[in-house]
Amino acid sequence: MKNIYTILALFITMSLSAQELPSRIGLKAGYPNGLGLNAEYVTPYLKGKLAPNVEVSVYPIPESIFTQRRGTITYLQGGFNYYFFKPGDGLYSNLSYGYLKGKGEGDNIRAEKPNANGEYLKGTGYLDESNHSLNFKVGNKFGNKYYFKPELGYAFNKLEKDHAIDVRFADGSSETQYESIPGVFTKGILVGFGAGIAF
Repeated sequence: MKNIYTILALFITMSLSAQELPSRIGLKAGYPNGLGLNAEYVTPYLKGKLAPNVEVSVYPIPESIFTQRRGTITYLQGGFNYYFFKPGDGLYSNLSYGYLKGKGEGDNIRAEKPNANGEYLKGTGYLDESNHSLNFKVGNKFGNKYYFKPELGYAFNKLEKDHAIDVRFADGSSETQYESIPGVFTKGILVGFGAGIAF
């Protein structure tokens, strides 16, 4: 009888360990989120294959000896994962809404045109832009209590290549300049790698 209870307990333990833990929280690195937090909850809907998820990243860009520019980039994303084959595990697709905001300033930005005295003034430039996008991604979840998830996807509203900088000078004048970001960041490609714990 004791052996029967031992075997029964073993099967119950194996069954519980095989079940996917529904609540997940972890870190995620990639583009455009940088490094931030990720949370997911596997619901019982669609046979346990539907899981809402959110991502939050807020990271500063500090001034350095190489540049006199500083700012903050914020990324928020909310959407749903759909697991194709297993409840809450394996290959999945993600449909989500992403919000990316960049805000910063820089010193000693030279005017593009001279003033009335023929001087090229230097001023402070201000950037304040945002991007809203519908995203589609495909990923794969490995592991159970401790997991990791690589992802690859596409943002349908891509970042603009040129961004407006409002440059203000000490004499009260101002002008708008445009700066370009590397082309790789304007292709709409999304890349991510997450790891965390489930409970």
